[in-house]
Amino acid sequence: MADIPDAFALGVTIATELDAAGIANALGGAIALAAWGVPRATIDVDINVFVEDDRMNDVLDVVERAIGVSVDRSAALRGHIDNGLMVLVSASGMRIDVFTPSIEFSWEAAQTAQRRHILDADVSVLSAEALAVFKLLFFRSKDIADLERLVATQRTGMDAAYVRGHIADMMGEDDPRVARWDDLVRQFG
Repeated sequence: MADIPDAFALGVTIATELDAAGIANALGGAIALAAWGVPRATIDVDINVFVEDDRMNDVLDVVERAIGVSVDRSAALRGHIDNGLMVLVSASGMRIDVFTPSIEFSWEAAQTAQRRHILDADVSVLSAEALAVFKLLFFRSKDIADLERLVATQRTGMDAAYVRGHIADMMGEDDPRVARWDDLVRQFG
């Protein structure tokens, strides 16, 4: 099984290759959390790409080179169309989740991504706020645990109103995600 440094190294490699190809991207998941001061173990890579549909084959070309295997393009493209997610597997067996723009907020996340220095490379990661929005959208128990630590670590360095506003706009003011975010900010922020 892959270990944490392998996931970080592969994530940085993919991000660097996408940058070189002129494909806007940002690391997410545990790698982005670590960039914001919240280290967490991971055995996969989450990366967001910010391109139109006609560039998805370019994305796959780059990722195939970076991970050392050919992917089932029809399955990957179907995942992009159906779910905004292409699930790929590297030569070492590591899962790579390539998130594609499936909601309007994705384009905003592209604009708020920030460069961070990870493993001797400068790569884009989701902003703490965009990461929080995506984690609230998924709303799994592990995402809530990540958010507790992210809010506690960022405290006043994070725009909690921005996160709340986007979740309320997308899900409605009465959605449990909004109430949970308010609780997290009160408790840990």
